[in-house]
Amino acid sequence: MEVTRQLLTERASKKGLARIQLTFCWAGQRLRLSSGQKVDPKDWDAKRERAKAKPGTYLDGINDVLDRYTDAATAAEHEATLAGRHLDKGAMKAAIEQRYAELAAEAAGLPAVPPPPPPAPPTFAQYFDRWLGEQSRSVNLRTGQRLSKVYLDSLANSMRVLQDFAEHTGYPLTLEGMTPQFYQQFQEYFFQQRGQGLNTFGKHIRALKSFLGWCETNDLPVSPKFHKFQAPDESTGTDALTQPELLAIAGLDFFTERARTLVRRHFEALDAAAPDAPRRRGQRRSQVDDYRILERLRSLERARDKFLQCAYFALRISDANKLAPRHLDYARQVVRLKAGKTQLPCVIPFIDDDVFRPVALVEKYRPLQLATCLPVGTGLDEYLPTVAELSGLTRIPLTSKVGRKTFATLKLAQGVPRTTVMQATGHKTERSFNRYVGIDEDELVENYRKTARKVASGQSGKAAA
Repeated sequence: MEVTRQLLTERASKKGLARIQLTFCWAGQRLRLSSGQKVDPKDWDAKRERAKAKPGTYLDGINDVLDRYTDAATAAEHEATLAGRHLDKGAMKAAIEQRYAELAAEAAGLPAVPPPPPPAPPTFAQYFDRWLGEQSRSVNLRTGQRLSKVYLDSLANSMRVLQDFAEHTGYPLTLEGMTPQFYQQFQEYFFQQRGQGLNTFGKHIRALKSFLGWCETNDLPVSPKFHKFQAPDESTGTDALTQPELLAIAGLDFFTERARTLVRRHFEALDAAAPDAPRRRGQRRSQVDDYRILERLRSLERARDKFLQCAYFALRISDANKLAPRHLDYARQVVRLKAGKTQLPCVIPFIDDDVFRPVALVEKYRPLQLATCLPVGTGLDEYLPTVAELSGLTRIPLTSKVGRKTFATLKLAQGVPRTTVMQATGHKTERSFNRYVGIDEDELVENYRKTARKVASGQSGKAAA
């Protein structure tokens, strides 16, 4: 424990007296407290950080208070070290004040000050918040960058899911309670009550195990049985577009009579329900007019193009909204940027072919002179289902994530080496990359058939010879 004293001369009173501040430093933390004492700056020894010795004056009493605070802080830290406890600022302040009160009572010959009740141990959520704070300050050793906000938000969301589980089931969240019984109940709650997928469950379990590993490293009373928790991870199957489906979406014309009819029908359905819906103050119920339909068609086209941007550049929607002209290298025909989620560098082809047309997409919006390559896309979930309906896509729901997975799947089908595709998507390991590769079962079966015919043909040729 290091204790220093500062005379705050810039805050002197009208009588010229300045307050004496105490600064306590321990284990990388710093706490500032007021000593409650004031002194004339001319009576302060800045080098020794004490009031100048003048026997029989009030200055001796000031030094007694300062020394008592130093002794109290030293004792508080020593006691915490012996007990194996790490004191944060709030706990250290309480410990110093308690020890100071005891020393002051002893010096005055008064009865001992009763110690305060021991503080309650941190809760599961408080430990998680402490771990999350350390995660926010840690650095990814692969990239040298701080962990992304997306990842930190994902960890915080895992805690919210655990708290929902505790609220619905009554199972208490404790470090000692991280047992197979907890795992079984959490698994049943997750799939039966929340109805979410296996990969999402695995994500929350991985976050939980990382947190519990931190608890174990810090000698907290955590059950060692958490090591047996399984974090499943399975392929999600066909969640990428086929080449014809991508071309159909790219070839959509939103200013046809069919598109106008579809949008008009959507608006008529909304307006039919409007009289029963509460209306905000100042809100006007729009008419199904040509201008309104035209604006909707323009929004659909921008949403389609934002999806194509994700598909052509292998981008998450958050990175697609940040893609700017400075990332484009026309000379080398590549795009270079760091993935926002992982901070890994991505090298993406910037070449048009019969399927992927990133250059043409960027040139379409160049006249607008935007700060980003395309307008920032928001509310895609509202527009992409209509885009899918216009293109005839019914096999899978159309989302921005499908675009990124379509890039990986179709580039592999084009014969691009897996490692090259991973440089574009920003994946470091094949395990994580494999989750982004869809499976076209029709194409898979057709490849088997082609192989079978070739083998049969070869065998018949040998037989004829």
